[in-house]
Amino acid sequence: MHNRVKCSNNVTFVATGKNIEVGENVRFGSFSGSTLKLLIGNNVRIGDDVRIIGGGTISIADNVTLHNHVSILGRGDCNIGSNTWIAQYTSLDCEGDLDIGRDCCIGYSCQIWSHVCRVPRLDNMRFHGRSKTVIADRVWLQGGLITINPGVTLGEACVIFSQSVVNTNTLPNKVYGGIPAKLIKKFDSPYIDESN
Repeated sequence: MHNRVKCSNNVTFVATGKNIEVGENVRFGSFSGSTLKLLIGNNVRIGDDVRIIGGGTISIADNVTLHNHVSILGRGDCNIGSNTWIAQYTSLDCEGDLDIGRDCCIGYSCQIWSHVCRVPRLDNMRFHGRSKTVIADRVWLQGGLITINPGVTLGEACVIFSQSVVNTNTLPNKVYGGIPAKLIKKFDSPYIDESN
């Protein structure tokens, strides 16, 4: 793996598992004055043009897929749970720390944020800072083009519909959609398999 990845000097591989697939033009790097620490589990697939640039610890558990053009950026920590699938062109911001649970499915071109800032800072700016974002186990960001804002916690096994913007925490086992994302009550019932 190491010979297929472009790494800056301040990247430390704390642990690497077996059967890691790495695509073309993958880059691991660190921000000035910091060190990126990587823990990569077994059977991880890292697609073409993936960028991981940080200053904290990035932990990628077993059986995770980072599809082509995924970016993980920030000076905080990022933990991605086992069996999680992250689609093409998704951006993960870990400046304020980011936890993604196991068995999650994150759709195409999503943006998951853990900080808000503007440089240079404006005098009248009322929002500026870092806040940990949490995606619990078995969350599905369906379709794509979904934005999760800083400090949000997505409850276990919830579903967020395509093109939604999530500004507040979600409940477990519920379906949300829209701008801003709201609970969609028509899906608020037990699943019944009608295929038989």
